[in-house]
Amino acid sequence: MRIGDIVTRRVFGSDMQFCILGFYTKQDSGERVAILAMLDPSSVIEARVEELSPASLRNIFALTTNIYTH
Repeated sequence: MRIGDIVTRRVFGSDMQFCILGFYTKQDSGERVAILAMLDPSSVIEARVEELSPASLRNIFALTTNIYTH
């Protein structure tokens, strides 16, 4: 699997789809983990290409850390 692939999770069945944003390896167990974004058809929008700008993967990964949770 690669970044950008659309996947499902076995625990949810095929009803929910996710996009792979990246990967990391847990230091304590060596387990490979994927960072996923849920694809929700009700949140699909359209926008003019001129309105778009690239997102930094660094900022996306920062959203998965405990720093942002309260």
